[in-house]
Amino acid sequence: MKPILLVLLFSAVVYSCTNDKKEKKDSTPPVAEKKIDSTLVTDSAWGLVTATTDFDGLKSIYGAANVKDERICGPECIDSIDVTKIYAETPREIIVYWKDSAYHKSIGMMDCDGEGSPYHTATGLKTGSSLRDILSLNGKKITFSGFGWDYGGYIQSYNNEALEKSSIHFRLDLMEDDGTELLGDTELNTDMPAVQKKLDKIKVYQLSLSFHKEDN
Repeated sequence: MKPILLVLLFSAVVYSCTNDKKEKKDSTPPVAEKKIDSTLVTDSAWGLVTATTDFDGLKSIYGAANVKDERICGPECIDSIDVTKIYAETPREIIVYWKDSAYHKSIGMMDCDGEGSPYHTATGLKTGSSLRDILSLNGKKITFSGFGWDYGGYIQSYNNEALEKSSIHFRLDLMEDDGTELLGDTELNTDMPAVQKKLDKIKVYQLSLSFHKEDN
């Protein structure tokens, strides 16, 4: 075989191998980008919102038309609080409390409440979940304030069990009021017989996330 034919044959083999490798490489499916659940609340994020998200960041995430400042009543309406509302007056409403309300640079807390709110934890807790659901996840008694007043229903302690160090907090409400033993400025816990009877009737009214440990 003439040298020129050997060169051409060798070149064809090299080209074929190179082309096969390229085709195999090109045929590799692209890695799918991980999608973040915008309704998932974790210890460090509310959907796409993190501790470093500012006002412009909220508008970028939710759309400028859905992000508005508002002044609301504080506890007992003694003081007013400047907040930012997202999707105001809808089931998807979120209230943002700023550490620096004048500058909107640092979020202190976010919360949601009301029936039909889509926000949830990785374990499935959300508004409408029962106190029994929370107790099952915590593994030990839960202490909370009595119902029917401005500070009612706040969980005060998980008694050093599973949920104690979480940055996610819950406010409870009594879905049916057939007596006064769970009402008022008093401390209740899930070991009490009166509470045990109502574990499925006491529901999560509000879900909140504190972005700074000192707020917990």
